[in-house]
Amino acid sequence: MSISAQERRKYSRVTSRLKLRYLVLQIPMKGGMKEGRIIDISGGGVAFVADTPVDKDDVLKIEINIPDYHKAFPIRRIFGPVTSLAKVVRQWQNTNGEHCIAVKFVDIYSKHQEDILEYVLRKLKRKK
Repeated sequence: MSISAQERRKYSRVTSRLKLRYLVLQIPMKGGMKEGRIIDISGGGVAFVADTPVDKDDVLKIEINIPDYHKAFPIRRIFGPVTSLAKVVRQWQNTNGEHCIAVKFVDIYSKHQEDILEYVLRKLKRKK
């Protein structure tokens, strides 16, 4: 019996148009942070559109600015981006020829993961 990808997912995933910044961690370093647009996001990872392809298994530093972050989480008083190290698990080209990259979070501060989960939950509640 086969299990679909959706059934294997540990976290709910929502579509999003948030911006993110990423840096491919490699030696020697080639360039700085690049920008992308998120396709979907969950507590376990993110898929996004980028200007250039990356290699499967590359490790990226990801920065995501959640809108109204300071309003949604006033007790935490965190005003910077949510950050994580993430591993590229898949990439493809969409129908527009754009590079799409799916990553899973491999090293994320637990509070930042909670903030992503809260963002996803808020988006899911708005859909209903």
